[in-house]
Amino acid sequence: MDDTTLKEKLQLTDEDIRKPLPKPTKWSQPFWEGTKQHKLLLKRCKTCGHIDHPPYLYCTECQSDDNEWLEASGKATLYAFAVNEYGVPFPFITDLPYVVALVDLQEGPRMLSNIVEGDIENLKNGMALEVVFDDGSPEFTLPKWRPVND
Repeated sequence: MDDTTLKEKLQLTDEDIRKPLPKPTKWSQPFWEGTKQHKLLLKRCKTCGHIDHPPYLYCTECQSDDNEWLEASGKATLYAFAVNEYGVPFPFITDLPYVVALVDLQEGPRMLSNIVEGDIENLKNGMALEVVFDDGSPEFTLPKWRPVND
């Protein structure tokens, strides 16, 4: 069902079906600027080397505010996932079914995201993933993941 059919059938407004957008902070803005360029950027502490995601104001390991941004490899492993088939807010109905996943980035952090482009039936914890970018709005590009085809 597309957005127009959904709106008519349920008598919804454009606002009812508008997906929420991320709300960047000063310290997460470089991450979002990177995704617009289809780059997955991670914040690394210059003091201890710890990589945080999501990016925080201070390092969660040593509390240093001396950090740098690095471009991630775009490789991850599926840690856990759930297939959502119903019971979602109106803006997400046209995406059903969709996969919410925890992925372990090659660089260390764990990220909450979605699995796309793969057969849901073939998903397995521990499988290799690669990042893809969803240019879903003019303001934001979201990093999502797809299974690596061996």
